[in-house]
Amino acid sequence: MKEVYLADYARSAFTRAHPRKPEVDGWAGTRGDALLALVIDALLDRSGIDPQVVEDLSVGCALPVKEQWNFGGRYPLWLSQRLGPHNHQCATRQIDQQCGSGLAALRSAAREIQAGAVDVAITGGFENMTRVPMGPALFKEGVLTSPEALKDAEWLELEVALNMGITAERLAQGAGIERDEMDAFALESHRRAARAEADSHLAGERLTLTNPAGEVIDRDANIRPDTNLERLAGLDPVFLEGGRVTAGNSSPLTSGAAASVVMSAAALERHGAKPLARIVAIADVGVRPGLMGAGAAAAAEQVLARAGLVASQIDAWEINEAFAAVPLHAMRKLGLDPGRVNVWGGALALGHPLGATGIRLAGTLARILAHRGGRYGCATACVGGGQGIAVILERL
Repeated sequence: MKEVYLADYARSAFTRAHPRKPEVDGWAGTRGDALLALVIDALLDRSGIDPQVVEDLSVGCALPVKEQWNFGGRYPLWLSQRLGPHNHQCATRQIDQQCGSGLAALRSAAREIQAGAVDVAITGGFENMTRVPMGPALFKEGVLTSPEALKDAEWLELEVALNMGITAERLAQGAGIERDEMDAFALESHRRAARAEADSHLAGERLTLTNPAGEVIDRDANIRPDTNLERLAGLDPVFLEGGRVTAGNSSPLTSGAAASVVMSAAALERHGAKPLARIVAIADVGVRPGLMGAGAAAAAEQVLARAGLVASQIDAWEINEAFAAVPLHAMRKLGLDPGRVNVWGGALALGHPLGATGIRLAGTLARILAHRGGRYGCATACVGGGQGIAVILERL
């Protein structure tokens, strides 16, 4: 198989989404596919890649309904001022693997290049959670449904499997992860993100873009540098009375988009591109639906085995902070050094625009490896419905 390289990566600022208060979301007036198109155009401009050489576009979106249905990835292509008018031959697809959709898009492009089918691909992901809210609201509207036959499956506990917060409660309780541990982890995520912001690490991947109202959106809106343990401890549990999961130790609703350029070795040489990292391996795996958050650790174990590596060889980890319980569980199960995990903060502070998150995880990981001089990095995420997906990168 051919080698695959992450050639470039960029994202929009991540804004705080609020379906009932759209005025707080800087991207409230922007369709998610249109936001992704803005990111793709800026990425192509920055990298200097001729749009006509892009052969493939894979788009991740966790809720591809209503306006987020994008005609098999054609809408972001057509909305792109660089790709739409100039590249009708580019193949596209839309991928829904819930919170793993962005990494699944990366996997799709990587396999096309490994097989020798294409040399230059773009992977992207988006979610506007103000305009298309989370699943519960969509179930109430009848936009999302579940098969009647599954409701009688006692082994499944469908009401748990469909509620990510309750799966996080189950994971925390089963792993013995206490509320104060999760709150402390959330606080550290905000502190690390605030430091990364102050040190301009986040600015290195974040684009300056303008919304339809003419406002410049160039800052991540979810970071709370002034939060503290007292504030976090004062929040009520969200999903279970007397539970451990709160709004403070869960990722916030977020709008945003991210994209990356993926190339073969021949394409790198042909276009004079310098890669961020080599994609070593990608793996996904299923887990019990009621313990959805365990998927991050399970996928990491799978991808390590596929790459012939062990956890101690990984210099940097990006473990998606859908809930604080997820990285805490993975760190315990894999025996990880906290100093190597989410060193620039994670989704608890930065936000979690579902379809874009996987691209951010991989792109941020590559940049951290470059900054810290590490060799191997692993990005992993849990996936709604009981899955996990992970990638291992190597700094060249």
